[in-house]
Amino acid sequence: MSGQTAGELPPHRWAMCGLIFFILLAAAALLSGCGGGGAAPLALASPTSTQTFALAVSTSGNGSVTSSSGGIQCGSSCDGRFSSGSQVSLQATPATGYFFTGWSGACSGFAASCTVTMGQAQSVSATFSTQPAGVAVVSGRLLVAGTRTPFVPEGFNTNGVLYPEAYAATLCPLATPLSAQVVQWLEQAQAALTAPPLPGLAYNASFQAMVQDWHANTVRIHVSQGALQYEYAHGLSSYTDMARSVIAQARAAGLMVIVDMQAEIYGCTPDENGKMQKLPDINTEQAWKQILDPALTSDPGIILGIFNEPDASLACNLGSYTQPDWAAWETGCGAQPDQGMLTVGQYLRSLAPNNVLFFNGQGVDFGFDGFTVPNGMPSNAAYAVHPFSYVANSSESASISRWDAEFGSFEQSGHAVVATAWDEDFECPDDPNQTITDEFLQTYLPQHSMGMIAYAWDGPYFGGGYLVNSYDYTGNTANYQLVDPDPSGCPQNGARELQQLFLTQSAAQ
Repeated sequence: MSGQTAGELPPHRWAMCGLIFFILLAAAALLSGCGGGGAAPLALASPTSTQTFALAVSTSGNGSVTSSSGGIQCGSSCDGRFSSGSQVSLQATPATGYFFTGWSGACSGFAASCTVTMGQAQSVSATFSTQPAGVAVVSGRLLVAGTRTPFVPEGFNTNGVLYPEAYAATLCPLATPLSAQVVQWLEQAQAALTAPPLPGLAYNASFQAMVQDWHANTVRIHVSQGALQYEYAHGLSSYTDMARSVIAQARAAGLMVIVDMQAEIYGCTPDENGKMQKLPDINTEQAWKQILDPALTSDPGIILGIFNEPDASLACNLGSYTQPDWAAWETGCGAQPDQGMLTVGQYLRSLAPNNVLFFNGQGVDFGFDGFTVPNGMPSNAAYAVHPFSYVANSSESASISRWDAEFGSFEQSGHAVVATAWDEDFECPDDPNQTITDEFLQTYLPQHSMGMIAYAWDGPYFGGGYLVNSYDYTGNTANYQLVDPDPSGCPQNGARELQQLFLTQSAAQ
């Protein structure tokens, strides 16, 4: 070809190539705008499929679990598939006569609702029982944990754990001396509480009698601050292990357990400045740290009593027994070792984030006359009173006025209040016809939603003051007899009245 070098295309060929290149470039752009790709410009992309995961739900006991979406309605339909990343809300509903007592698997805790995030296959189990899992304070009322059902404690104090038998020779001489008869009673009460479980049960005859014969739902177990602090300081655990074992048996029997810190003569806590200690101190904190373990702090059926019967008038030489010093009650005497109820309560909350805390009042009947809840009071807290002097001037109206002033009005202002120790013998002669006792047990307590933890179940070293006793305990049997009438000849029948109250309350719940 003339005028054309080798390898060159003629002009009309260059024009044709340019046209073809332009057409291909436009087609690529068009396909790109329609979702095409350079690797396969003529193929349309298929939509991405959504990944799903299986959620399997199981139940134990009588109740059901439903999901907010996906059709889970367990018992009948317990499996579903949910898209990756979705959140599935589950709701546990107990059958009549049952309580929801907790989740396991991808859910945990005791609230009746739970949300599961589906990032993988998940399984959830819900448990229902005739016994509640625990308690909580909600809006100033004691409720069954995870429900809106009121919980009214009904039960007994026990003294058997209080005596530090393993360290008696070391600790008891430093405290107010105990008589040989008192030691014998305490040892027998301890033998009953620490007896091995009955065949086929996870608890012994003492707890069986509380539940079967009295329909009790709560037991208040006294623990020795002196023994627990001694073990904390020396790296020992004999007393701690014994206390935990008794608590475990009580929980196995379905009882709520109030663990109450005691610094008194029967627990052989060393005296403070020659006097029985009457406010919590740094040793109280060490004692709590000694006994608390995950088995207790993860169990909503364990209630923690900060300190028994605080009295600033003895500990700080301030105020008086009848006119309590609430500032000293809150924070102590202003210097170590006395810490105060609020100070120790805040410390205890850091160790036990979820347990209900019981704060005991002071003054007459350890009540809350003139008390204002201080700043910093831990949530999930209730208030404990000991109405020992429950009869005023042998008058029913005067007695009711006293109850109102000391704890009834406090309860009605929106605070959970429980009578954690009551003993009819203190005022038996002043209520010969038992009308005031009837009013207190049958009318006043139920009207105010107050529970009753009677004093006491064992160790009758106050003679007729005890409502039931076990001093004839032998082997792994329990002969818990009513102490009516008591040895003083008082004609009252408080123990039988209390038993009837418990039976009536249990039927109503």
